Amino acid sequence: MNICDINYWITLLEEFGMFYLTAILVFLTAIYAYLTHRMVKVSEESVNETKIQTEALTRPYITIQPILKKHSPVISLSIKNTGLSAASNLRISIDRDFFQFNQPEDPTKNIRNFKIFSKPIKSFAPNYELTFPLAQSFFILGAEASDSCPSEFLITAEYEFAGKSVIEESYIDIEVFTGGEVDRDPLVSEIEKIRESIESKA
Repeated sequence: MNICDINYWITLLEEFGMFYLTAILVFLTAIYAYLTHRMVKVSEESVNETKIQTEALTRPYITIQPILKKHSPVISLSIKNTGLSAASNLRISIDRDFFQFNQPEDPTKNIRNFKIFSKPIKSFAPNYELTFPLAQSFFILGAEASDSCPSEFLITAEYEFAGKSVIEESYIDIEVFTGGEVDRDPLVSEIEKIRESIESKA
């Protein structure tokens, strides 16, 4: 073939042109495939993140804490579902004996034997709360504290929601109430003063 023939060069350019065009198309296709894969991955991560956030907002939360109510020297134990959905098959256990109002001679006063600490609860609804009186503060704190009313103990809550199982431990430390005081209602305080005044004149 004569290299001076114009048709020869046209044919050669066409062949190489198709080769380079094919190479460019393959390259662009690879880039498109990579970008598509990244977009799908980012989308999946976004969906998973949204799912985790939604679950965190709507799941049950079992909050266990000691409480001191107004106008009462008795420290109580509160067990409450502060979440937005029910906790299923709730099982709660305490790691030691605690006898209400320092009555170790009475097994029925041992909260460890109460139903909530010994048997599962099928469903514990949102905002549902159980409150158990423990004892007056002087039985738990200070020089008169009794071994029957420990100031520290561990409560374990096990429950299920949306096909998941959860185990949570709540360390209860009643010592935090030492040195504190309960808010008093001014009206109640005034009534007490009137009562004391009447009793002193009687």
